[in-house]
Amino acid sequence: MLKVSLAATAACLSFQLSSPVFASTDFSDLLDMPLETLSETKVVSATRSSLSLADIPAAVHVISSKEIQRSGARSVADALVLAPGLHVAKFSNYDWGIAARTTNESLSNTMLVMVDGRSVFNGMFSGVDWDLIPVSLDNIDRIEVVMGPVGTIWGGNAVNAVVNIITLDAEDATRRHVSASVGNYNYREYQLHHGGQVSDNLYLSGYAEFVEHMPWTSDEEKVQPMQNYRVYTERFGMRGDYQNMGRTVSLQLGGIRSREDYLWGYYQPHFLNPGHDGPDFASFDTEMLAEEYFAGVKVLQELADDRQWEQQFWLTYSSSDSADRNAYFTRLDSETRYSDANVLGGHLTVGLNYRVIDEYFRPYEQEEIYTSPYVRVADESGFVNQSLAVYMNYSYPLTDTTELMVGNRWQYFNLVDDTFSQPQIRVMQDLGDNQRLWAGWGRAVITPARQGRTTNFHQNAYGSDVSFCEAGNVNNCLPWTFDYLQIIENLGNEDMPVPTVDTYEIGYRFWQGQQLQFDANLFYSEEESIPAWHLISATRDYLPGNSSPGTAGTIVDIYKYQQIAPLSSITYGGELSMKWQPSSVLQINAGYSYRQIEADCHGSVCASSDGPLRSYENEPVHLATAQVMWDITSQWWVSNVVQYVHGTKPDPLVGDEEYYGWPDVLTWDFIMGWQPTKHAPNFTLSIENLFNDQVNEFPSNYGGFDNGTQYWVEVDWQWP
Repeated sequence: MLKVSLAATAACLSFQLSSPVFASTDFSDLLDMPLETLSETKVVSATRSSLSLADIPAAVHVISSKEIQRSGARSVADALVLAPGLHVAKFSNYDWGIAARTTNESLSNTMLVMVDGRSVFNGMFSGVDWDLIPVSLDNIDRIEVVMGPVGTIWGGNAVNAVVNIITLDAEDATRRHVSASVGNYNYREYQLHHGGQVSDNLYLSGYAEFVEHMPWTSDEEKVQPMQNYRVYTERFGMRGDYQNMGRTVSLQLGGIRSREDYLWGYYQPHFLNPGHDGPDFASFDTEMLAEEYFAGVKVLQELADDRQWEQQFWLTYSSSDSADRNAYFTRLDSETRYSDANVLGGHLTVGLNYRVIDEYFRPYEQEEIYTSPYVRVADESGFVNQSLAVYMNYSYPLTDTTELMVGNRWQYFNLVDDTFSQPQIRVMQDLGDNQRLWAGWGRAVITPARQGRTTNFHQNAYGSDVSFCEAGNVNNCLPWTFDYLQIIENLGNEDMPVPTVDTYEIGYRFWQGQQLQFDANLFYSEEESIPAWHLISATRDYLPGNSSPGTAGTIVDIYKYQQIAPLSSITYGGELSMKWQPSSVLQINAGYSYRQIEADCHGSVCASSDGPLRSYENEPVHLATAQVMWDITSQWWVSNVVQYVHGTKPDPLVGDEEYYGWPDVLTWDFIMGWQPTKHAPNFTLSIENLFNDQVNEFPSNYGGFDNGTQYWVEVDWQWP
């Protein structure tokens, strides 16, 4: 069975020549845009207050709208390649695994992803659905990436990084803009963006987008029979911003809907269908639907020059009918924040957060559980998941050049009926007008989820007329053949501890006007209660009769695994990043990161082998990326993005390097733009994986797909 994964990149936008941030400016003005100085770059994701990047005691990287547009990215996941420290690996044409300072998995629960402070983290499955982020690339003002723990500010899952996608205010959004893209692998995309002023104090903006594409850009034989499949994605969004007398009110609503063709089916064991001699697997084409919709309001009131109050409400509905996550949820988030910049000479922020999630897993019939290729089954279909948090953060100037930051969050989760503390302490030293040195420590927790606790994942395989032979000796087999059903049950464990991570960091920041920005930081993390699967039973049953013709019965093997927490680890490394603009027409961005994982294992699961911990340590150590943007003339520009991931050589206990090792990956994306005249349409040619066709970025045991060279042409026009 081959299942087409949801393809969100498709839903995301292709490269746009005219940057929405400068929608009302001439294209020539955009070409001459210099780097902002660090003191001009404002960041909110590290402290919940708008501070200059130069004054934040944390490893923060900002991806600007121009850098996104010039990268050829068609999704948020593609754009995150530009952030040092993030391992972005493409699984199939439009699926990714993204990790920060830890192992890379399809669902990573140690990185919190948000849009304007609204979480897009799927708490039911403890990860991010990168193909279901309801945001338009053309509406992004910047992406703020904070490496390290930010649990004090944002709560659970803000463990190794926070990614906050900041969208444009309605006043700055793109106006009267249409575009169309077409490329190989049946890629096509259409977009419409518009906005404007309704009254003296009110602005509105909105967009609608449609994308169609193949699920794979692969020449692999296994996908060729299904290359007629398609993924269709629609995305829309609206925003209204009202400002008057120190009060700002923002209203947002939007959503994404992804329809995907894929192959599905059911096994037909003969002992469950006596007298029926059909195929072992009854396959059929069907469609999978995944969608997410949201609405929210944010009120910001300036109480005085140094005091402000903010209130947010977000309502989110998300659903999927995929067998591994056939479920839906409705989530309400409420956030109250008060900030005072003059409390005993320091800056105090306090907040209250409440979240309630009405979760529902679809129930399955017993036969369906054991005849589907895989299904996720919940102990109880419905559950109301709640969390309540109170937090405070305080910054105080110890001297004219030294700033101290302390804070804590106390967060209660009803799933485990427990409260957790997430403290932090940071200090920054001003070394001059353009240099900062900072250090910090923080603790964060991974939000408990029903996945791995109160849900079971079943994987099944069936074949008829199977021979049973001695292991490693095909010449010594039983004289009869059998039908064979294998059942693997991955059982949840309600007693799983909640993982915690402590991280120590030190960093240095330097900038030179509008020409150079440089950041360097080192980190050391300690993680406890890392989950792993433990075999608790293996049984074999023999069922005589009612088997396929010529066989001696049916053999049923049942393997039961349960999630436990035997692992702990230390991870250390660092990140380097640079933005350099030697002239107004050339900008070079570069990043490098190093990470080393050393794991330890406790308990009976590790008594006989170090395999589990060696497997956890098997992750790429070196990551590097570079972006070069060159404005050749006022009409022509080119951009290049190069990504490198160093492969791994796993310990022999893990398995064969060719099968379990992460491959060396070197990709080159080339983008070229042309605008013949000031008011003419913009033309963009993008090529992904240039000179490197059919790249697989995952170990073979992950089952990742080869990714081919993709190219597409986009025409976009902003009429006067």
